[in-house]
Amino acid sequence: MIPFNFAYFQPTSIDEAITQYKELTESGKTVHYFSGGTEFISRARRNEIFCDAVIDIKKIPETNVMGWDDDQLIVGACCNLSTLVCNQFFPLLSDVTKQIATQTERNKITLGGNIASNLPYREAILPFLLADSEIIIAGEEGTRQLRLNDIYQHGKLLDTGEFIVQLITERRWTNRPYMHLRKTKQSHINYPIVSLVAMKDGADTRIAISGFLDYPFRIKKMEALFKDNEKRNLDKAIDSINASPQSDSQATEKYRQFVLRSMLEKIQSMKGAS
Repeated sequence: MIPFNFAYFQPTSIDEAITQYKELTESGKTVHYFSGGTEFISRARRNEIFCDAVIDIKKIPETNVMGWDDDQLIVGACCNLSTLVCNQFFPLLSDVTKQIATQTERNKITLGGNIASNLPYREAILPFLLADSEIIIAGEEGTRQLRLNDIYQHGKLLDTGEFIVQLITERRWTNRPYMHLRKTKQSHINYPIVSLVAMKDGADTRIAISGFLDYPFRIKKMEALFKDNEKRNLDKAIDSINASPQSDSQATEKYRQFVLRSMLEKIQSMKGAS
């Protein structure tokens, strides 16, 4: 049971959601946006968060889109992970999301909820980082469409009062050769010690990682070093992260470094595509 009362709003348009948020906050209310609501409910039950009102964005049509618009794949923030698994528009995205949580939980967890999660893993963002996807974000200033890699910095994506509407990916990135490697402490549904995705683009290898730090990341300096297949460059690639790995109940810093190095060795064998 959630130990506090809150008002519930379910707007049917982006403008309505923004207006409701603005009016509520101006009246002194603490407000949360949510789509699936799984993380909000679990954190509220543990007394980790409190709010006076929630704005559920699931009824906004733009957040439920999934499909092709010419050569662009558009995925709404409220599409649940099970939908992403079943629809093979972007095989790497389907592969990554099918290993997040259980089937029952994936039916509730949304793409936007995973990407904007308070948890450090947020694995669903990894394919979009590799594909140079664009993101549509709504907030008090209206909506804006930006390259994800331009605004995503050290795990920070949204400003206060913003929510994700859609992610947009060019078709050419959805069918590239890829590899997804994931190491957990026990069963595959656990949080990852390290989750790594790699995508080939000709001679180049794009790499994005979750679990190693307390936020997912892609580092182009690492990718540049990885062009040289000499194994000595693997250590340089890990050093390019320039931050200490997490040490928690899942794994120590040294073990995470060992796992990441082993994964980088494996992706050296990937074949490219023009």
